[in-house]
Amino acid sequence: MFKDLDHVTIIVKDLDAAVAQFKTILGTDKVRRSEPTPGRGYRAVHFDFGSTNIEVITPTDQHGPWARRLAANGDGVYLYALKVDNLRKTVDELRSKGVRLVDDPGPGTGPITNLVCIHPKSAGGAMILLLER
Repeated sequence: MFKDLDHVTIIVKDLDAAVAQFKTILGTDKVRRSEPTPGRGYRAVHFDFGSTNIEVITPTDQHGPWARRLAANGDGVYLYALKVDNLRKTVDELRSKGVRLVDDPGPGTGPITNLVCIHPKSAGGAMILLLER
């Protein structure tokens, strides 16, 4: 079912300050910046480590889900992304266990085309993004 950690996303109010802080903590200047994607609602910076990375994001849309989460909880871990062998099978298994999912298309549907996450209330307060890789 679960294979590996893909990445961890940390949400912050001040991206530049967070990048400086992580550079100091991690002892690296290797930073990969993602250009904002229209409609995504955030800017991102990545610190790569082998096959995983820490993604630090800040909202660009003050009314979107990231801004609401930041306003409610402040800076901190937003999600963990886990790699799975088979997304459909994993979602079916989690659903059968009563795990609350976000963007679950429901049983008996066709291929999953959206991202599916384990809801923070089922995962200790942080969302878990499921990625088939």
